[in-house]
Amino acid sequence: RENRQELDEFAGCGIKCANDVRELFVPPFYFGCEGDDRMTALAYDRRMNAFGARLNALYSSDLGHFDLPDMRDAAHEAYELLEHELITPDDFHDFVFGAASRFFTNLNGDFFKGTAVEAEVAKYLVGSRAGADK
Repeated sequence: RENRQELDEFAGCGIKCANDVRELFVPPFYFGCEGDDRMTALAYDRRMNAFGARLNALYSSDLGHFDLPDMRDAAHEAYELLEHELITPDDFHDFVFGAASRFFTNLNGDFFKGTAVEAEVAKYLVGSRAGADK
């Protein structure tokens, strides 16, 4: 007879309650989302996501695809999520700046060192960590 605990793929995660699932699978994961995809707004909709989660959506685009012949249009299309009130200004900032700042500095704090955005990323990270401590 098989041991049920040996068959439990999540046993090693130490899940004791439902919220443990959220903590294990939401903060560390990032999802590349095309800026012109209205479904991206779901990443920020706490009403639609299990446990009221707000997912880490990383702005990406169709650059190189046939339907985006002019790369200057990619950011404009992403901004339409805000213009159509599918996301808030804070969501948009996180989508195009905050999530990437966190993602790329999680393993390499100096990732943006020497770049044009180094100071803004550092300022953002200080503010976002202070907010997380509240």
